Amino acid sequence: MAKRWSEAELRFLRDNSSKMSVQALADALSVRVDDLEKRLGRLDGASAAVEAPKKAQTMKELSRSTENARKEYDRGVAALQRRKLDEAERHLLDLIQKYPEEKELVDRARVYLAVCERQKPEARPSLSEPEDFYYAAVLEKNRGNVDEAIEHLKRAARKNGGGKVDFLLACCYAQRGESGSALEHLRRAIDEDQRNRILARNDRDFDPVRDSPEFRELLAS
Repeated sequence: MAKRWSEAELRFLRDNSSKMSVQALADALSVRVDDLEKRLGRLDGASAAVEAPKKAQTMKELSRSTENARKEYDRGVAALQRRKLDEAERHLLDLIQKYPEEKELVDRARVYLAVCERQKPEARPSLSEPEDFYYAAVLEKNRGNVDEAIEHLKRAARKNGGGKVDFLLACCYAQRGESGSALEHLRRAIDEDQRNRILARNDRDFDPVRDSPEFRELLAS
């Protein structure tokens, strides 16, 4: 009667057939040598049936591999030029993982991956308190991002100690040429702290509205 092999026994055979002699395996499993040899023959046949990973060996296959790698590279560079950083990274990583034999392209892809990483915007800290929004607004205004600064200041308006939020809003609106909004917030800032009138006289952010009669009147009060 043919022996019925358990999964544990088959696993033992697969793991140790190249390490132990047939007799040692037979002794370890308490089976007859001829039964063991039949089982090993089936295992060898199954292993041979498993297709090995294909490698580009012919000139035609090598040429196709290089062509596909080049396409991934070109797609990655094109995406980077359009500042589509995630798309660029995807193509460049695909190239590195799928075509490691294309050494020159892989090296170039690694360089461009580093460029992608450098061009990614820095993660911004989460803002929750009015003071956080105020300082974020100062930062954006200094960078020239007046619109974003105004949005932050609207969220910071609950904490307007000394009129600082209104004063900065006045500066931003003046930079956008919106004299009405600029003067309204400057008036509020001065009501909060008279020193803001002196600051406004010397702050170049108000140059776009400085010649308006309303501005001169407000500073002369």
